[in-house]
Amino acid sequence: MGVSEESRLVIVSNRGPVAFERDGESEERAYSRGAGGLVTALTAVSRRRDTVWIASAMTDEDVAVARESESAVEVEDLRVRLVEHGPEAYNLMYNHMANPLLWFVQHYLYNMPYQPELGESTRRAWEEGYLPVNRNFAAAVAQVIGEDDRFPIVLLHDYHLYMTPLMVRERLRRAAFLSLFVHIPWPQPDYWRILPRDIREALLHSLLQADVLAFHTRRYARSFLDTVSQLLGAEVDFGRGAVRYGGREVWVRAYPISIDAGEFEEISERDEVLREEREYVSKLPGRLLVRVDRMDLSKNIVRGFQAYGRMLERHPEMRGEVTFLAQLQPSRGDIREYAEYAETIQDVIAGVNAAHGTGGWKPIELSMEDNFPRAVAAYRNYDAILVNPVFDGMNLVAKESAVVNRKNGVLILSENAGAHEELGEHALTVNPFDIDEQAEAIYRALNMSEEERKRRAAALKETVLSNTIEDWVEAQFEDIRRYMRRHPVRE
Repeated sequence: MGVSEESRLVIVSNRGPVAFERDGESEERAYSRGAGGLVTALTAVSRRRDTVWIASAMTDEDVAVARESESAVEVEDLRVRLVEHGPEAYNLMYNHMANPLLWFVQHYLYNMPYQPELGESTRRAWEEGYLPVNRNFAAAVAQVIGEDDRFPIVLLHDYHLYMTPLMVRERLRRAAFLSLFVHIPWPQPDYWRILPRDIREALLHSLLQADVLAFHTRRYARSFLDTVSQLLGAEVDFGRGAVRYGGREVWVRAYPISIDAGEFEEISERDEVLREEREYVSKLPGRLLVRVDRMDLSKNIVRGFQAYGRMLERHPEMRGEVTFLAQLQPSRGDIREYAEYAETIQDVIAGVNAAHGTGGWKPIELSMEDNFPRAVAAYRNYDAILVNPVFDGMNLVAKESAVVNRKNGVLILSENAGAHEELGEHALTVNPFDIDEQAEAIYRALNMSEEERKRRAAALKETVLSNTIEDWVEAQFEDIRRYMRRHPVRE
């Protein structure tokens, strides 16, 4: 059987497209749509055909919905199947295995002379958290597929679900197409040696039960091929991007995710955005340097502020001529390293402001809240935007801001951001560890000629618009069709 528009499509991700809650006044069940680039992109996928989206039950009301029915519930144009996990199992999976361990490994975040210290707690997080949660997802996939006689296409997403491909294969009594999309960086093979041997080999073995492994960049796809070649001894065809393993062929592909540019244009003109622009952003003195980020260690926020301080030291004439607006969203504050990093961010800001500020000018304006309208207002008005992650799977800030900016703003972009593969030619590229280089890039961006600014900004926007969400979706489905033509299914 081949892939057709009648094939059953199942999307699986840890976070889903909706969250349920009880209305505070009426006590009736209500819901909110999920935010973020991944939800937006996967919603575009789900619109293509009859789709069930499987996700974790995150709220108390999500759990109530999951307990009421093992079938998908209808929410506007979506069909959602929520999966309940035991609270302790989910905590072990998310806060002890996926974050921070897998996240730290895949973003090169460990200070390796001291961290990590793996042992009994790692085994417990794996055996009592990560594996049970993945089994729950696999059981839900099998149940959804079992309700339908159409050929199933299962699209798994991200590092929370690395064991799910194997567990789905073990449960299914029929053929199915499986892909898993990794939305974070894939590090070089030696960094995977941080994990205990049996855990890393189990993860890689499971991933190779998929038919297609997807990444945002060619760089990360190549790293995966290197990893399974070196750590599993798998047969790899680097030219074709294919792995022969266990009698199966797995394709390894890069599909750079995009944004819904039209939606962002519309959002940028909303009243709440224009109000933030009028009442806050436009009142900041001088030229505007911006960063919009979660307060995640991978985002490299501290070095960005240090580089800005270095720029003011080297170019004292810039004092009072620029304001750095940092719109930072708190993230994972219950993890010790993140709480400490948040404190360090505020200490560095205080130091820069004390060293360079004047009575009427504060070098760094910190907005430490989830304020999306203000972030979009900042996108509209920056003269330069700093996107300098240590490593990132993609980084959609670089794309979102390029689409709605009204000032021919300059993008300063880390060479280790996934977005650099597409946008680097039109940005100022920086080494995220080099404070001096970033300082000079900030100065250059703020003092660039209008002609060069205009040329770069136009090229950035054109590049983003040339790879739409629809293009991202279609590239994946075209490879599914090609894979199935090459490997016809026998039920």
